[in-house]
Amino acid sequence: MQDNIPMKVGVMGACPDGSGFMAKFEKFSVKHLPDQRRLKWLKDNAE
Repeated sequence: MQDNIPMKVGVMGACPDGSGFMAKFEKFSVKHLPDQRRLKWLKDNAE
C-alpha cells in the first residue's frame, strides 16, 4: 500500500465451489490508525 492514498476496505465471503452461501457480518467497523512512521518522526524530533 502506498502512503497517503485513499483506499476502500470491507469484508468479503467467497465460495469457490457450489452455489454459494449466506453470510452475515455484524458489528463491523474500521478504525483509523495513525501513521507509525509519522509518529516516530514526531517523537524523534520533539523539542
